[in-house]
Amino acid sequence: THMKKLMFAVCAAALCSAFADEKKAETELVEQKAPILWGFANYGIYSGYQLYGNLVNCEPTLQGYAEVNFNLPCDLGYAGVGLWSNTDLTSQRHKSYQQAFNEYDPNFHWDKTFWLDDDCTWGINYHTWFVWYIYPNSNTHSTWDWDHTVSLVNPFVTPYVTWVHEYSENSNLIEFGLRRPTQITDGFSICPSANFVWREAQYYWCFPTQGFQTHANSGLATMRLQLDCNYQVCSWFSIWGKVAYCCTLDDDLRSIQDDSSGADYAKYSDFAWGGIGIAVNF
Repeated sequence: THMKKLMFAVCAAALCSAFADEKKAETELVEQKAPILWGFANYGIYSGYQLYGNLVNCEPTLQGYAEVNFNLPCDLGYAGVGLWSNTDLTSQRHKSYQQAFNEYDPNFHWDKTFWLDDDCTWGINYHTWFVWYIYPNSNTHSTWDWDHTVSLVNPFVTPYVTWVHEYSENSNLIEFGLRRPTQITDGFSICPSANFVWREAQYYWCFPTQGFQTHANSGLATMRLQLDCNYQVCSWFSIWGKVAYCCTLDDDLRSIQDDSSGADYAKYSDFAWGGIGIAVNF
């Protein structure tokens, strides 16, 4: 079954665990030590394509992300550009997507931490980015978001909240949660996190809908419990892995998923998901 294949892929991810979160917690440290120009990139194989706690594709995919940043003068943080891509490894999704490099998501972003003490241990981090979603092989129209994340930087547990505004649908989504980066050894670190998604009724981009129509209710949609792991092989190269459990919380969304009356994606109301890959800093 699909669930068994997902669980098998997740177990493999846990065995080869490492950490390369797209918004990785080490960014502030990199910013402090980096020259004017710096960046990072990661690439990996995943048991599926997961977005906001739903499976866009329940079969394996290849996904990668790279960004280049400039440290700004006058302690204004950093700004940069990034590019995310997806390649489906099977023909599970509609043929119009095809398989190789079927999505590109370029972005422009700015990041600044406002420190609350002289030791730079407590602070408020603000990250904003404008992202385009481009599907070169599909008749699906491109769309774009303007997103904002605020997190409380501290030595303990980091709370964060993200506001996503989707311009094509003129709709909003709020993602919030907790994460706890922890250094286990000199080269090995983990980051457990808990995440929840609230969606406005008009935001149905990756959520199951009946006949591709707008789902009527706004509300708390999904939950994701995740563990990211990273093994730093050297100063510029690491091996990472992640494993997660996702659950649909909204009863109406679960009903649509359970009776398979939704879209081609988001078929599972509960699923495990994971991936493994490599990352480089430059």
